[in-house]
Amino acid sequence: MRHVLRTVPTRAPSALLLVLPLLAATSALVATRSIRAQVAISDADLERASEGRVIALGNVSSGRVTTIPLEMYVARVVAGEAEPAAPEASQQALAIAIRTFATANGRRHARDGFDLCDGTHCQVPRNATAATRQAAFATAGHVLAFEGAVADVYYSANCGGQTETATEVWPRASYPYLRSVPDDVHEDEPSWTLERTLTQIQQALERANVTGRLTGVEIASRNDSGRVSRIRLVGLQPELMAGDAFRAALGTTSIRSTAFTLDRLGDVVRFTGRGYGHGIGMCVVGAGRRARRGESADSILTTYYPGVRITPIAMLTGSR
Repeated sequence: MRHVLRTVPTRAPSALLLVLPLLAATSALVATRSIRAQVAISDADLERASEGRVIALGNVSSGRVTTIPLEMYVARVVAGEAEPAAPEASQQALAIAIRTFATANGRRHARDGFDLCDGTHCQVPRNATAATRQAAFATAGHVLAFEGAVADVYYSANCGGQTETATEVWPRASYPYLRSVPDDVHEDEPSWTLERTLTQIQQALERANVTGRLTGVEIASRNDSGRVSRIRLVGLQPELMAGDAFRAALGTTSIRSTAFTLDRLGDVVRFTGRGYGHGIGMCVVGAGRRARRGESADSILTTYYPGVRITPIAMLTGSR
């Protein structure tokens, strides 16, 4: 069963909201652009646009729970997850992806007494800006749908030129719209590098309960997106480790993605890679570049999530 966001009573919409078209999908996004250029969106406008839908947001540090209207939450997460000064269309696309994730995972932390956390396990909010409020308001109430239900979507910082198939990271996330697709806006992007000694690598892997003495690191296999799916740890038991588990052990901010090659320089292993994050779904950096070359929010979304439709939440099965 899909979880839905809780709804609380709300006041009638303001005149500002009445000019926002309540049509489905792409026409709503296009029609609101002129409104956004003329009107500053307030938190009160976002509260009314939420139509009573709220998020119980848990703070990962303090445990404090704050209940906020859905569209205010979306505006804050766009501020936390988007590129600085991201173009309008990419912020709108991200707003829809964020709202979709929140709607599909609305009770992810039910056992903890709230809906979603404010960490990377869910989505990271920051103080909303005028631009992120406008992105949330312009797309208010719209999510990505597949076969009449809210889609389960993810997004990542930078896919490096090829998105990842979700089942390569999460075997149960078998959705046709979360498959690997090429992203042709990364041609001039510089690669990242990381150097670690074999001793440093073994120390990082100790939490994974390996035994033995590490004498070499090799790429054992790659998946269809070109990312490392298996790493061979010469001298250790077990000898093979999943690429994403290896990345997690060394630190996801150090090994920025599993799209890497490696070279041995004596006792030092040099990793050279592209992208940042798991690479599944919409690429935030790629979306910004697509927007800069003139692509609309709906074009961006259907590129990264092939087969989905932008749909009002109220029209979907199990939503209200």
